[in-house]
Amino acid sequence: MDGTGRATPAGDHESTLEGRGVGRPSLLGQQYEARLALWLREQPDLTSAEILRRLRVRGYRGGKSALYELVRRMRVQRAVTDGSVSTRELKQ
Repeated sequence: MDGTGRATPAGDHESTLEGRGVGRPSLLGQQYEARLALWLREQPDLTSAEILRRLRVRGYRGGKSALYELVRRMRVQRAVTDGSVSTRELKQ
């Protein structure tokens, strides 16, 4: 089906999925990402569990996995930006 309830030809199935992410959309909007970036700048060793607790107090109702993955990516990005780790080291 094509989103309107109508069936699509078999060959068009892949084209309807292009640009669509896997799984459910994330509840981590820019409002949470900005706050997370601030916390990680102020306290780089803040645990992901504490970040989750703080965000839940502020209304975040998403899952742990999405948040923990975002925290991991932001920490890696910051380490590369700061020069404390190279992208080659990350691939090992």
